[in-house]
Amino acid sequence: MRVGIPASKTKFRWKIAPFDGLCVVVAPFIALALRDPSLFQDHAYYSYLYVIVTVACSLVVVIVFRLGDGMTRFFSVHDIWAVIGACLASTASSSVTLFVVDRLEGVPRSTPLIYGLVLGSCLLAGRGSARFFDTEHRPRRDSETPTHPRRVVLVGIDAFAAAVIKLTNCQEPRTTQIVSALDRRDHLNGRTISGVPIVGKLEDLGAVVDEYSVHGIEIDEIWLVDKKLSAVDLSRLEAECNPRELKLVPIARALSLEQLQPAVSRQFVVERPKTYPGAGYFRFKRFVDASTSAVLLLALSPVALLVAVATRLDVGAPVIFWQQRIGRSGRIFVLYKFRTYRAPFDRKGAPVESERRISSLGRLIRATRLDEIPQLLNILGGDMSLIGPRPLLPEDQPRDPTTRLSVRPGVTGWAQVNGGTLVRPEEKDALDAWYILNASILLDLLICWRTAMVVLKGERRDPVAIAAALGYRKTSQEIDERLSVETPRVRSHASRQGSLVRP
Repeated sequence: MRVGIPASKTKFRWKIAPFDGLCVVVAPFIALALRDPSLFQDHAYYSYLYVIVTVACSLVVVIVFRLGDGMTRFFSVHDIWAVIGACLASTASSSVTLFVVDRLEGVPRSTPLIYGLVLGSCLLAGRGSARFFDTEHRPRRDSETPTHPRRVVLVGIDAFAAAVIKLTNCQEPRTTQIVSALDRRDHLNGRTISGVPIVGKLEDLGAVVDEYSVHGIEIDEIWLVDKKLSAVDLSRLEAECNPRELKLVPIARALSLEQLQPAVSRQFVVERPKTYPGAGYFRFKRFVDASTSAVLLLALSPVALLVAVATRLDVGAPVIFWQQRIGRSGRIFVLYKFRTYRAPFDRKGAPVESERRISSLGRLIRATRLDEIPQLLNILGGDMSLIGPRPLLPEDQPRDPTTRLSVRPGVTGWAQVNGGTLVRPEEKDALDAWYILNASILLDLLICWRTAMVVLKGERRDPVAIAAALGYRKTSQEIDERLSVETPRVRSHASRQGSLVRP
């Protein structure tokens, strides 16, 4: 899983690499020549109109897709998708524009397809050549990342750093993930090296680590690549690492690459749940979740567009907030929401006060639950359900998370409609456990109705539901304790009688 960039480090760069600009200008001429060289004579007006519109659309696409951010000599497989996406967007935008203007009169309809192939071939060939002639690189392979890899930030950028990134990516099983890099040279800020973003300078180390923590990414080590750092710079790095209990390790010493033993608070490996009342219903719910979320995505797409524009104007880019959460069976996934908080650090790296981070518009979006719309994508991907216990951060998990992690987390749930933020953690855990052991179609319909009421009237505690859930949890624990000392025969008989055996 590739880790994104912290919100305050996401900067839009109006930059076009000279080679990319040359490809954009030359590609439409080559496409027309390949299709029919006589077009420049017989249909000169339409041909040159096609060239002008195509070049204009393509230059905008190259800027939007940030093709100029990547270092061509460190071109990686991650950059290929950006190039392909840019070519598709360039072809589509220029074709639609020309069709609206003159319905592509005078230009064969196959020309845009040829142009897309020519542009993509030129961009990829140029990057491949730059990488080949710079140094020999082994093709990068994406390995499956384990649940708890060592998270690393590099300090210093050079050819050895690029090789180390490729080395960690090729390791199987992968025990180390380099999430970002820092460098003294200001002109490298915002660039990428072998697919890893360069997010700032040396003095930004503390801010970068703290903001990754906001996104649910705990940095474990800082690898020192730059050997020319002064004693003052080393002292500054140590001053940032020591309070955060980060290891500042020279990269030569760090290349042992043993498996990182995660902290106890980050271990959420849960065995598959046993059979319990309602287990079959959760298997049926997956079909309902997928179909319903697809319909809701289409129906809410205009609303999502308006919220995205409002978010962009209110808190800036990016409009999507991401954060790692714990899902079913302890699996880590990335949860998406519309941003309602401003970035925790400003452009100068200074922290922003918490009361200034959310605006009135952000509070409105959160109150109406419109910020949850992107989680429909999490549902389609199988990480979440429409209804279920809310996904929590590792530090917010209950002491025994077995029950809540036995099902997919939900966008809304029984705890959210019976108090939400107004209930204590133990009450919320009891409400979620009660739902899991009593889930049904009627209960889900009731939760949908109450969710709408929460959006309209706000959150309200339901003492009756909370008391029932707490009593249910106590009874369930007593049954578990009794069954743990009974013989297997008695346990089997109790299960057949419908006793509540927790997963």
